[in-house]
Amino acid sequence: MSVTKMIDPAEWTEFLSEFSERNRGRRARFELFRRDGEVAEESQEGYFEQIGIEKDVVTIERKYKNHEKDKVMNDAIPNIHGISVQLDTDESENTLEFTNDKGDMTVLHFESMVDGGS
Repeated sequence: MSVTKMIDPAEWTEFLSEFSERNRGRRARFELFRRDGEVAEESQEGYFEQIGIEKDVVTIERKYKNHEKDKVMNDAIPNIHGISVQLDTDESENTLEFTNDKGDMTVLHFESMVDGGS
């Protein structure tokens, strides 16, 4: 059974820095859950590099291969009002959840350390 933990806003910068160190190189992809019921899943998966926050904007860097060349994806999620982490059954970090000022949730899913799924 997975457990979700809210991260205190005063700890966001330090938590995300340490999260980057622990999870660099894991496969990751986004899903978006809007308050109006719309759901979207990203088709391009990448290898997580780092995440950070400045003011209320979270930035995520991932890498992927395109025709055998390394490419970088940079994503920015603005107006963040909440960050939580979901732990897998082995207590590894499985998802990061970002809630914005409208109540929409962007979820960064990571490759499971338990079964390899993402």
